[in-house]
Amino acid sequence: MRTLFIGLFAAFLTTTMATQAEARGSYSTTQSMLFVSQTELTDDAGPLALCHLVTTNAVIFVNVWRTLDGYALASGNCQTDQYYEFTGNELLAAQAAGMIPEGIPAAPKLALGKMAEGFWGLGALVALLAVIGAKALMVKRRTSQRMAMVSHASPAAKSILDAMCHAAKADGYVAPSEVEMIQRAAQEMTGEAISLELVQQMAQLAEEKVEAKGFLRLVNGRNKLEQLDMMRAVLMVVASDGRLDGREKAFVGGLAQAMKMDGGTVSALLQEAVSGGAGQPAPA
Repeated sequence: MRTLFIGLFAAFLTTTMATQAEARGSYSTTQSMLFVSQTELTDDAGPLALCHLVTTNAVIFVNVWRTLDGYALASGNCQTDQYYEFTGNELLAAQAAGMIPEGIPAAPKLALGKMAEGFWGLGALVALLAVIGAKALMVKRRTSQRMAMVSHASPAAKSILDAMCHAAKADGYVAPSEVEMIQRAAQEMTGEAISLELVQQMAQLAEEKVEAKGFLRLVNGRNKLEQLDMMRAVLMVVASDGRLDGREKAFVGGLAQAMKMDGGTVSALLQEAVSGGAGQPAPA
């Protein structure tokens, strides 16, 4: 039986091309092999091992899940990129010939630990999405709280005041001069008396770091005149303490990008704010 199988296996090698395990880059999938057992089978390169042929799927280079494709025979204890496909029936025949240890199932099964090696990224991805979701929920809740503090203001006034609060918070410290500036603008735009304490609370509820979609939210629905008023108000806030922090510059730049406002316009509005010629934002 053993001699017969060796002959059949030689014919198998001559009629079966060695397949190369390869990365399927367009879908971020990589095919590889995991060692199962030594065998007494050989090819021209030497001894062949029995391997599990697996495909690992990744998202942005992070392993997400792993699938078992079947058995394979390969040299180098499966540490190679070339293999021979090997079916369950061929495995049974090799076992009957004493070429592969008994006890290995004809239907390949991957141990949980080996399967989990391809799942670590899934947990990381789920955790990342959970963090992003929690952050988005917190931003939404804090935004609702700020808007409730000026509930009688117009939508444009709310957006401008919100942008001013974020500008005040951009450098991590809300200065008293910034709070006073926002209070005056809020009273001008709403026609109502607003306390410094309330403005302080609004500013503290603002996000210190605003993402691109946060800037888009601030300018969403605002026409060009309202956007000019918003930028003017923001520049008045960041210039009110006599210095322009790098993080404040980044905030102004992000807002200008969301507005598609050119640098010349921003510079002119900044000069206006620094010279004190801006006055208050136009009532919205």
